[in-house]
Amino acid sequence: MFATSPHAVAGDAGDKLSTPAVQAEDSPKLHIFFQNEFSDKYITPRGLVVEDKGLVWQPLLILLANLYSADKGFLTDVTLAPGIWNSIHSHRDGPEKHNWNEVDPFIGLNLKFFKDFEFDTTYTAFVSQNGSFPTSTNLDLKLTYHDHFIPGFALNPYVEYFDELTNKATVVLNPATSEKGYYFQFGLDPTYTIKTEWPITLELPTYVSVVSKNFYQKLDGTGGGTGVGVFSSEFKVSVPIKCIPKSYGFWTAYTGFQYYYLSNAGVLDGNSVLGTGTREHNLYQFHAGVQLFF
Repeated sequence: MFATSPHAVAGDAGDKLSTPAVQAEDSPKLHIFFQNEFSDKYITPRGLVVEDKGLVWQPLLILLANLYSADKGFLTDVTLAPGIWNSIHSHRDGPEKHNWNEVDPFIGLNLKFFKDFEFDTTYTAFVSQNGSFPTSTNLDLKLTYHDHFIPGFALNPYVEYFDELTNKATVVLNPATSEKGYYFQFGLDPTYTIKTEWPITLELPTYVSVVSKNFYQKLDGTGGGTGVGVFSSEFKVSVPIKCIPKSYGFWTAYTGFQYYYLSNAGVLDGNSVLGTGTREHNLYQFHAGVQLFF
């Protein structure tokens, strides 16, 4: 028997964090990062189409507490990053028909070593505000190499591991056979900055996920299978808002177009029973927003 109310959790605030480097010795040890984003859809990094109607507002707030910094040595920076991410929709949806769809509190620890390497550990809870799914907790580990061989350009390759700790981060179609799973994500974030009076930063973040057998679930209750789950690539443009004095923080405006290709049968079956009811392999999303760092 299939679940009468399929569970779909999404979120992943850690994937949306991008802050300027401010680590001078006399700089403040506490910073705040706020991102105010609007998009035409809510698609999770795992390929779930949570909302495709109306306007989606996803504000993100992070406190950055620098615990340690050094110019030399193996470990050069340690930062604690608690925060909260929300998804609020103009279209009311879910069993309880709320505009407030989801809230994800999280806490992260960022380590930088040998200057160019970065290791992020993030513990996140996905919490439904409209009764769509039970709270899911997850662990995310990410290792990034920030290359700088070409002036103004970097590839920023990374490998990421995502593990479901309690409850599912995907759609539960048959609770009797559902099992927790994990995936590896391999990606690049090619970045090029055009140096003008108002510098323009161009990005092409691209990734592919490789999932465990039971990370997704098919309509017949079996696992979606191992292999590629999602391929995604985005074209993103960011520009600093330099007309705002630095005493009010560092402001950046950005916009992006993101493409997803869904490869796993389980994620397609999961999307087919969500409110969006889609089985499309190819998905597209537009988004834009403003970031504030101070």
